[in-house]
Amino acid sequence: MNLEIKNVSKTLPEYRQVIDLVKNSFPKEEQYPIWLLKLWAYYQNDEFCGISYLVSHEEMIFVLYLAVNNQVQSKGYGSAILETLKEKFQDKNITLNIERLDQEADNYEQRVKRLKFYQKNGFYDTDYTITDRGETFLTLTTSQSFSVEAFKKVLRELTLGLDLLKIGKSES
Repeated sequence: MNLEIKNVSKTLPEYRQVIDLVKNSFPKEEQYPIWLLKLWAYYQNDEFCGISYLVSHEEMIFVLYLAVNNQVQSKGYGSAILETLKEKFQDKNITLNIERLDQEADNYEQRVKRLKFYQKNGFYDTDYTITDRGETFLTLTTSQSFSVEAFKKVLRELTLGLDLLKIGKSES
């Protein structure tokens, strides 16, 4: 699958769809202001497939948001977006966070499926977590070697130089 990438701006015909996808895919407390984000939209034959928001820093790309358009879910577009990112950033580790596997969570099964999805797409558990506004997330990356220092730099860039996110080791 060969996806086309477009920068998201208010002139994009699917702009409202993109904004709705962000708002409906992520809890309100995990959302950054839309005006702050540099979103990418992905297309297959002019059909809107999904979005991502990336923070790039030296050897690492951090995927803050990745979501697939509800109308085309379960058709391989999530994997295609990840493959597109891997091709575009061959020289960088791609890192992202997912909700930790908490058996008490209402969406525990969804969390397990999400972890398996990323593992199937070549991501490894780094044994690190980040805590953001009281919620702890697992950190996954495409490289078996993970630089905590590079990750800290990416997070500082994401938070405009503020140390708002706490990095820790996963509990076994």
